[in-house]
Amino acid sequence: MKFRRATILIACLFALTWVIEAVRPTQAMPPFAQAYGMDCQVCHTVVPALNAYGRYVQRTGYASLDSATIRHAMPIWVGEQVTYDTGDPTEPHSLIWGNLSVHAAGYIGDDWTYHFHGWIQSHDGSGFYDTMWVTYNNLLHRDGHLFVGKIEAPAPSPYSQFFDLAAFNTPAITVGEHVWPFSTNRWGSKLAYTHDWLTAEIGYLGPSGDIAGTNGALDWSSSTEKTVQWRVVDAQGYKPVEIGAYGGTGTFQTSDGQIDRYNGAAGYAEVDPTRGFPGALVVYQRGYDGHAGAGLGAATSTAYTAEAWEPVLNNQVILSYRNEYTNDGLGTSTHYNYVNAVWFVNHHVTDRNANGLIFNLQASLNQGATPTFQGQLWYATTIGALH
Repeated sequence: MKFRRATILIACLFALTWVIEAVRPTQAMPPFAQAYGMDCQVCHTVVPALNAYGRYVQRTGYASLDSATIRHAMPIWVGEQVTYDTGDPTEPHSLIWGNLSVHAAGYIGDDWTYHFHGWIQSHDGSGFYDTMWVTYNNLLHRDGHLFVGKIEAPAPSPYSQFFDLAAFNTPAITVGEHVWPFSTNRWGSKLAYTHDWLTAEIGYLGPSGDIAGTNGALDWSSSTEKTVQWRVVDAQGYKPVEIGAYGGTGTFQTSDGQIDRYNGAAGYAEVDPTRGFPGALVVYQRGYDGHAGAGLGAATSTAYTAEAWEPVLNNQVILSYRNEYTNDGLGTSTHYNYVNAVWFVNHHVTDRNANGLIFNLQASLNQGATPTFQGQLWYATTIGALH
């Protein structure tokens, strides 16, 4: 009975929000959409997947947006996600309501930008900090952007911001005891240079946990994994094709106390859906672990990702198929297959508020595993009017 009442209450709140808002489409991070008062398909294919211009905004740490315009909007917004997973190890076939997050993004003065994403509650458990960075943008004739904090790794944009419910396997391949961190938000710093067609990024990254404790922001001990990661991209904000490479080198302590010194690199290409042609992402990665774990020797790993997606119904729905393959170099190879559908159910923006509702479905059809099905209903809203 309590579950039914909660479901009805939240459904009524969604409906009430839509009724009281004057309708103007938006498809962006809510404060930015509210500040500009425009349909932000300028930045997104379907939220949260970024198109070419959105990826450019992301690479510059939002510094490519007008600071005076952005400051008109309250920078804070909140999101609630209701999730479902038939393969969840703790709560299979259950609706998980405990996924509440707080976000903030914008400018500090004219030279500094920031982004914060923290979970108040995650998967019915305690929350954590997902993202927390500030960026200084007045470097190298304002083409240089220095990020500090818990930042996105130098890697293709879909690794950090995409509509698939499953994370990508290629940048997180497991080799012996080592799970590669090429797509993980981590504490550290990176410098991004973006000028014309060229973007070059290099970062030094360490722990991935919260602020305090083991693997927290202050834990840079010898047992903490550390990497130097990089990315080079040929891309412009108005062209739908992006071609690049990423990689890095790092150290990881295995259970026998020895150090795994590893390095890897990948090439990738991404194209936005245009004129009836689907969007696509293709990645091929090779890596080397010098000591993959206790009792294990060196290993050369390979992995690839190939995904295609097509917008339908006036770009309000996207259908996608993703195939991945990983070979750890130690005798284990796995194929992964995902079918995704995302529906931008509704979205409104006024001077008083911006909000949106997104519905995701996924089928996971992976080698050696029972097929599973996932779903997510995501509602996000700003909490203040323009000023």
